[in-house]
Amino acid sequence: MQADMPRPSSALPKLLLYLLAVMVGGALFAPVLFDLGHQVLAWMKTSPVGESGPARWLAASIDRASFTRFFNRAVLVCALLFIVPLLRSLKLDRSLLPSWKPLSTGLRQWLLGFVLAAGLLLLMGFTCHEMGAYRLRSSPGWTRLGEPITAALGAGIVEEIFFRALLLGLLLRTMTVRSAVFWSTFIFAIVHFMKPPDGWKLADDQVVWSSGFAVLAQIARGFGDIDFILAEFATLFAVGWVLTQARMRTGMLWAGIGLHGGWVFGLKWFSGVMSPLPGWLPWIGPNLKVGLLPLVMVLLTGWITLRLLPRQPQAGS
Repeated sequence: MQADMPRPSSALPKLLLYLLAVMVGGALFAPVLFDLGHQVLAWMKTSPVGESGPARWLAASIDRASFTRFFNRAVLVCALLFIVPLLRSLKLDRSLLPSWKPLSTGLRQWLLGFVLAAGLLLLMGFTCHEMGAYRLRSSPGWTRLGEPITAALGAGIVEEIFFRALLLGLLLRTMTVRSAVFWSTFIFAIVHFMKPPDGWKLADDQVVWSSGFAVLAQIARGFGDIDFILAEFATLFAVGWVLTQARMRTGMLWAGIGLHGGWVFGLKWFSGVMSPLPGWLPWIGPNLKVGLLPLVMVLLTGWITLRLLPRQPQAGS
């Protein structure tokens, strides 16, 4: 009887259209956000409000932010705005989301993922330091844990809910498991790969209405650099694959949140302690997510974690 039911239309075309709309919308909105931010900055410099602590912090953040940072924020705003019509068109319901319980089991899975991801990544980082690929910063941030922890929690929770709950759930509804796993992993890698090359900046006085598209052009250039693709995109794809497999095996997001957060924490904290030395690509790049060594470490971490995670009956939900 179930075989006679019509198969739902694929969610993939709508998801790809959503990503395109987010990038184009972000490119158009970025100069507007840039101008608005600098107008606010000029107002705060002449207003009594600008003397307060929060206002001074906001003014300093705007003042040191490059155009690419405004571009990233514009893309985020568009992603949040456009997600509403996307979810309505795809008829989102609770059945797409994986189980969020039991709490005790979930916390153990989170802790396992976090410790393995952060621990093995930092072990690799300090090994690279001993090999001469990194050197200790003049003022290493050994105890600066606020940003790494905040980034780890934010990325781990928000991105796993979006990519491994909503996105994967939508694709599993309309595709085979293999196709859904591939496309959710591919989209995850593409989204994280889409950033301008390190060191590229646009001067404030050169920002015009089309500057957002200049950022998109720089992003596109990254896809023409085969060494960079092999060094970073392959690692991002491996990260997405491991996180998806953790979701499929357990039927929950806890392990993926732990792994994701552990990798982000290790990356952020190590970057605050060590600075890179050139000449080590394709083995290791300017940070611990670029290079063949991070690719191997991600796959090793995933292999160990998946062997230790219990397989739950709801893993394919």
